[in-house]
Amino acid sequence: MSDDDLEIRSVASDDELEAVKNLYLTQKGLLGFLPDGAFQQRAYSGQILVAWVEGEAAGYVLFATNQRYEVRIAHLCVSSEHRNQKIAKHLIASLVRLHPTYSRIRLNCRADYDAARIWPRLGFSELNRFPGKKLDGSELIAFGLAINETPLFDSLDESEEVVTVVCDTMVCIDIEDDNRPHHKLSNGLRADWLVDQINLRVTSEIFADLGRQDEPLRTDMTSAVKSGWDQVAADHLEVEQQLQEIRQIMGDPRDASCASDQRHLAIAAATEAAAFVTRDEEVLEFREQILSSTGLRIISPSEFITEYDSVLNSHRYQYRELTRSGIERSRVVRIDEFDLQLFINQDGGEGLRTFRAELSGMLAEPREWEIYRISSRTNENVALLVVRVLKDGVRELHRLRLNRNFVGTRFGRVLGEYLADQPLGAWRSGERRVVRTTDPWPSPLVLGACSRRGWSEADGSTWRLSLPGRWSKDALDAELASLQDSDVVPLEVIKPIRELVKLDHSTVGNEPATQRLEHLIHPGKVDFGQLPTWVIPIQPRWAQELFDFRLWDFPLFDPETALVINPDSVYYKRPRNSPTASFGRILWYVSGDAEKGGGRIRACSAVTRRVTGSVKNLFREFQRFGVYEWRHLMDHFGSPDAEGLAIEFTSTELFENPVTLDDVNDVLEKHGMRRQIFASAIAIPDAAFHEIYSQSTRNET
Repeated sequence: MSDDDLEIRSVASDDELEAVKNLYLTQKGLLGFLPDGAFQQRAYSGQILVAWVEGEAAGYVLFATNQRYEVRIAHLCVSSEHRNQKIAKHLIASLVRLHPTYSRIRLNCRADYDAARIWPRLGFSELNRFPGKKLDGSELIAFGLAINETPLFDSLDESEEVVTVVCDTMVCIDIEDDNRPHHKLSNGLRADWLVDQINLRVTSEIFADLGRQDEPLRTDMTSAVKSGWDQVAADHLEVEQQLQEIRQIMGDPRDASCASDQRHLAIAAATEAAAFVTRDEEVLEFREQILSSTGLRIISPSEFITEYDSVLNSHRYQYRELTRSGIERSRVVRIDEFDLQLFINQDGGEGLRTFRAELSGMLAEPREWEIYRISSRTNENVALLVVRVLKDGVRELHRLRLNRNFVGTRFGRVLGEYLADQPLGAWRSGERRVVRTTDPWPSPLVLGACSRRGWSEADGSTWRLSLPGRWSKDALDAELASLQDSDVVPLEVIKPIRELVKLDHSTVGNEPATQRLEHLIHPGKVDFGQLPTWVIPIQPRWAQELFDFRLWDFPLFDPETALVINPDSVYYKRPRNSPTASFGRILWYVSGDAEKGGGRIRACSAVTRRVTGSVKNLFREFQRFGVYEWRHLMDHFGSPDAEGLAIEFTSTELFENPVTLDDVNDVLEKHGMRRQIFASAIAIPDAAFHEIYSQSTRNET
């Protein structure tokens, strides 16, 4: 077989997916159980690559991605007729090409499988070994193939998070008893490819449930749980608070079994579990309301296996944690304003007395040093930032610390994302800036967020550029060359950005590269390339919660910082007249009374994903962004089964000069469009976007 005979692409039809599943059935014993829904979900997400030889499926790779910028392989399968034809090598190469900004490809393989000797020949290195969780599972080997060999990604390995998934009593029994009809499906939670990403746990309430079972099940299962299952631990007061919320939704329990169900849920919510897995239809009936109220995702075993990547990613960030907290940044004038003990790195040997003296010395030089405290309504000690002001627009983050009590909490994870996206609250200041972190003990949580927010590592620091304004290709390359020649920014940071600039951005298929470039110079925009742009109308109440706090009716933030809480967010609408790609720009037209900020385009965001589906499924996947509650979607769509569209967006830039409806329509007419009232989303030409954008910003390049 020659390379010309081979075509590798994503699944494009139901017939092609059926060919993949037929190939899977030939090797199901080695690959392990995977429900049909998981194949459909991966195909829908473009996460099954198939190698076609003369119209026949010769092999496939089924994968997912996570917030650690890893590509995780669940299946790599090659038909027996096409072995020794380098099919696997070509599939892996395609994965690498599709994910150039990811850290690595990773997978688990049993040590007693022949494949354990094949992965090294495909370029993979052994990362570590650990025991399998299934009864017949031997030792597992974790293999990795680096895609983006940067120290920033390497540093994340030290703090890899394995999330907690709580099983109810029946699912636990299903897993332990291989004679039960649901054993195969529930035991999929212990699949080799999933085992190092989740910790399966139970709550203490399981023993009350088992006490109501008949013998010998009661004794056998009690012994199995005590010897083979760990229990989650939760604060009693937090459990009682969560229990009150759950009972408001489900009502008072009618019997002891219902009471146990509610306590299971309350304990799981109190421990911030990624999910509660159950087959109980009475519990599943309330899952949207409980998710909206407590942040706990309730899901069946088959759904978990099908949607595990969105479940795990959802767990990490519940942005409601910040929207409820009233985050504020203020300049520190006295060291005794807050408790420094909460911010020192004791494990690294950092002493309180030395830290206090260092900060006191910095306060004595206010032209060179700025110290900020981030606080909330309930806590004055949320985070600490120490900024050194250098020449040439460089800002050095000498300390970027979270209150150590937030490490490992959902609030802490969201705060890390927020700080990585807005380290100085100044991306929208109009000033060109270079920000670098030089904290000798950076938080792995913040480093992980930086890896997702366009930071690069070089010379022992992490770096971020802010180049506001509209850039031509020549002007941007000249600006980057100037930064490189001046030694302000290391070559390792500048070179990848200049390589992106040099691409032919007018070529169809390079739109994601154009968006990646704008991400790296945010809030800058490039006037070369063909990124689709949509003007989307939004009501003021949602605009203020999603991105524009200038519209709030009460002062929540320091007016000088105009901090935006959630760097990522999602907007729900009906699929008609909507963005058609998972990349591009959104211009937000805020409707309503002009005296209250309406009737203007007020902000610009980058589209990162678009997903269609039933409203209930969209809510489960995107509820982590926390602005919309279940009742809001029901008010808008009317039915949980209605077809909806979720538009995920990030990198929002608030316009200093919001553009009025009349001015926008003048621009559209100039570019051959009719005047609009923006009752629905409207696609506009690239040239029209740049003219509107130029009017909206005071500092143009």
